[in-house]
Amino acid sequence: MKLGKPLAWAWAWAFLLFIPVMWPGWASASAAAIAAVQLGRPPGPGDTGLVLAWGVGLLVLSLFILHVGVKIQRTLELINWPVVVLMILLVAVGTALGAPAFAWADVAKGIFIPSFPRGLDWFIVASAIAYMPAGFGFNMMLSSYARDKGWGMGAKVGYISAIIGGRKVKIGAEEVPFKLDEENLKRWKGWVNTARIDSWIVMSLLTFITVFLTSTLAYGLLVPRKLAPMGFACAVVQAQALSEVLGPAAWFIVLFGGFLMLFGTQFGLMDAVSRVITDNFWIASGKARSWSKEDPRRLYYLVLYLLFVVALILLVGMIGFGWASPYELTAIGACLGLFALVIAFPLQIVVNYKFLPKELKPSIVSTVILVIGTVWNLFFLVGLTVQVLTGVRL
Repeated sequence: MKLGKPLAWAWAWAFLLFIPVMWPGWASASAAAIAAVQLGRPPGPGDTGLVLAWGVGLLVLSLFILHVGVKIQRTLELINWPVVVLMILLVAVGTALGAPAFAWADVAKGIFIPSFPRGLDWFIVASAIAYMPAGFGFNMMLSSYARDKGWGMGAKVGYISAIIGGRKVKIGAEEVPFKLDEENLKRWKGWVNTARIDSWIVMSLLTFITVFLTSTLAYGLLVPRKLAPMGFACAVVQAQALSEVLGPAAWFIVLFGGFLMLFGTQFGLMDAVSRVITDNFWIASGKARSWSKEDPRRLYYLVLYLLFVVALILLVGMIGFGWASPYELTAIGACLGLFALVIAFPLQIVVNYKFLPKELKPSIVSTVILVIGTVWNLFFLVGLTVQVLTGVRL
């Protein structure tokens, strides 16, 4: 069974990843959040210059962050861990003090006894489904991070280094297999367990906790007041409602916590799309490696600079000329990427069973989880497609 030429897949993934992420919704939303913290009120039409200045500054800062470090992956770890911990603490404090008991009970009940509301806005829900698991192909970035950390045979392959503080490191374009003996298989299982801990505990559990807390806070503050704000207004209304409980400190807790979440997502996605596209072309094309002079940084920063320029143009158009709201563009990007997420899981199953040696194939449980994930994402993609094409909300 042949799945097509590697270069064709590299181009396909480049478009499937670049197009959803080129919209600077995260930078503009984080700019609006930090501007609101600065002003002590929601930014208005007269504050466009301030929000634009923050947006451009944060986009430039994101670019700078990705230029520093021996390993870019390590730079992101050093920045993201304090950001994630502080963000979770802010959200946890706000939720613990501001969310009423019924909100905790109802949200917890919804996890174990879910319901399906009629007239659901599939555009909103589908975008959330795509973004929450670092989806639409960005799960591939986790493989790239594992390699750059030196996990398993990744220590034999190389990594993507930065310009400032880094050096030229050649990344192998061919597989680096290991001898399938008892000792190596034991070590392999140890690395698999490490990857599972990183995936299930670090990524999945922290994401679940964050989603649960933010959902509980929003539900507890907005439902009693019969409010249903959209986009960035949701954070502002929550901050105002929480102020009734905690006082002025609530404004900072909600909006600065939102800023940390949004800004961290912006430079994280810029790195993710650049490294995944780089990895794909590095493996698929000898010409790409030759053009890069065996230095993956040349290809990585080419993609990164292109992404930055496109995002900067769109950012100025969004904020300066009112092309669209940050919320709309962020959701559009997610919905475009949901299609890629539907493709990624079946392809992973094919790779697992077609190319991996028998001793390294994942268990049937892993395959079942991938199948369930495919059906889950396809369900929301179908609902979104029906709504977009017919206007009908299932």
